[in-house]
Order: sequence, then structure tokens, then C-alpha cells
Amino acid sequence: MPKVLSDEAVEHFQTHGFLSPVPVLSPEEVAHFRGCLERFEAKYPDDVKKLKSKSHLLCPWVEDIARHPGILDVYEDLIGPNILCYSMAFRIKDPDGRTHAGWHQDGAYNPIKPILVIGALALAECTVAHGCLKVIPGSHKTGVLPHEDTGNPESILSRGQYITADIDEAKAADIVLKPGEIGLFNAGIIHSSGVNLSDERRLILLVEMMPTHTEVRAHRDSGMLVRGVDTYGHVDVDPSPKTEFGPAELAAWRNTTKKTGKNIFAGSPLPPTEVYGGADPNRT
Repeated sequence: MPKVLSDEAVEHFQTHGFLSPVPVLSPEEVAHFRGCLERFEAKYPDDVKKLKSKSHLLCPWVEDIARHPGILDVYEDLIGPNILCYSMAFRIKDPDGRTHAGWHQDGAYNPIKPILVIGALALAECTVAHGCLKVIPGSHKTGVLPHEDTGNPESILSRGQYITADIDEAKAADIVLKPGEIGLFNAGIIHSSGVNLSDERRLILLVEMMPTHTEVRAHRDSGMLVRGVDTYGHVDVDPSPKTEFGPAELAAWRNTTKKTGKNIFAGSPLPPTEVYGGADPNRT
């Protein structure tokens, strides 16, 4: 029996590949974590882009979100009691009318099996005008479609990738979020997001979780055990950060993102970006 989700909600996720927003943070928690983010941005303006991958290795407050009981209860209902945090990845859109994500499947370049569940956690209002996520219901069952890498700097995606096949956008569902809500989707689902046409920033944190029995990928990757036990040892163990953006934390982040980059950029004509072990700080 699910802990917090209804049986209907779990079935909806399994059938359609996504779940309508679920409230997981209180207004006070939203204010706290948004404050942590904004203080980080003010203190380390040249390093904000590093929060786009494995930010739970850099900041104790991000690990606090990854271990939040209310969030983990939702994931437990979907993937079971033994949970690894794969990544905590900020996806921030300024109101520039340019930054976007083309139609893509995370499973095309992040083939974690049997399942990777991604949650879009809102720390601010996220409407269609802000460039919220859009998903094609049920498309997680269609298999991986062909993608093309562009390296487009206006894409929020690491490879600027997009699906080359035709997408019936009329079937798309918007994942509109209020602060403190999380919208969840199977990593195999076709999804995108439009540009931010509002006058506010879109503050989304992707909470990426997988069961401990996840299969080993082409290159050994890592994860942080956030609930239950891991009797499989299929991934390297991510260390908990002791201080925000300290030398040890940055070294652990570099080591881990380099491992992840070998999987994310496998088969790509593009070199890995900085947040995936590459050398070019201008590409993220």
C-alpha cells in the first residue's frame, strides 16, 4: 500500500509516465532552500553552473532536500524502499525568452534501468509562461527515439539534443507547479520546456532517484543512498558534503561528474561540458 500517494496516482504514473504536482515542501522550507540557493549564487557567481549536476555533493543543504522524508515517501511509492539519489540538478531559467529544452528523452543519453524517476521540484512559481515542463503522456513506453546533438548554447540541455522524429505536440501535458510542489516523470518520457516569457526566474531542482537494484551502465557511475539499504553495490558511493563548496566537496564533485559524463556523452560528437568532466566552462 502506498505511503502518501493514492493507488490511482501510482497507476497513473505507471501508465502515463508522469504524475501531476505533489506538495512536498512547506512555504517555510521553500523560503529556506531558495535562500540557500540565492546566497550560493551571490557568493559563488562564477560557479553557479556547477549546480546543474550532482549538486548534492557540493552543498549540505541540497543533500537535505535529497533526504527530505516527504520527498522520499513519494519516491518510495514509485520505486520501492531502497533508494539512491543519482543527481540533484538545478535547471534555472532567467526571463530571457531564449533558454529552452527541445523534445527529448533523458533515457536516450542516461539509460538507467530498470527506472530513473525525475522530479521537478519548484522553488518558485512555474507556469507555462515561466517555461514549465511539457510531457507526452505514455511515451515512456515507446522506446528511445533518434536524437541529434546541436550544442546550442540556448538549450538548457547538456548536449543541446532534440528528437528528430515528428512529435504530436497536441498530446502534450503541462506540468505547472507552485512553490513546494514536485512533478514526477519517468526518464524515458518525451518532454521539453519552452522559453521563460515571464518577468521572474524559473527555479527548478531536478531530483533524480533510482532503486538500488539499478543495472550497471556502460561506465560505472555513482549514487548516494538516501533511504533503505543497498545490497547490490552497482554504483560508487557519493560522499556527503561537510561544508558548502569546500575543497574536498569540489574534488568529489569533479571526480563524480567525470564518471557521469562518460555515460551522458557516450556516442556524442560533442566533448563533455564542464559539469560533466569537460574543460570548457562556457558550455554547460
